[in-house]
Amino acid sequence: MSQSNPQPNSVAQDNNNGSTKMIRMLLVLFGAMALVGIPVLGYFIGNFLGVHMSASDVMQGYAYGGLLYTIANTTHNQVYGIEAEQVQALGITTAQSDVTTLSMIGLVIGLLLDPFIAYVIVREYEKMDEM
Repeated sequence: MSQSNPQPNSVAQDNNNGSTKMIRMLLVLFGAMALVGIPVLGYFIGNFLGVHMSASDVMQGYAYGGLLYTIANTTHNQVYGIEAEQVQALGITTAQSDVTTLSMIGLVIGLLLDPFIAYVIVREYEKMDEM
């Protein structure tokens, strides 16, 4: 009496293939969203940090510029007045460069993470071929 293994049910195999196709489709969809979304998210996080840093730069520039402007009015020395305008402009320029620099750093970090994410997505996709 030899026992034979039962043949796999073709309905179960079709159902498995259908679910595998659905998971593959979702993997590609969410993978593409991650490859685009992570650099964009890095850009916005850098922009958020830059805006908060720039507020401090602008306030310090205007505070020091106001002090120099007060000294210029008190001493009637226009060098202080010119310096006050330059310090205020420097505060604004520094604030703008903070926002730009941190936004680009966030974007570049996101772009550097993309190859690793793509590798994981492709590896998981290939594992599904073996199923």
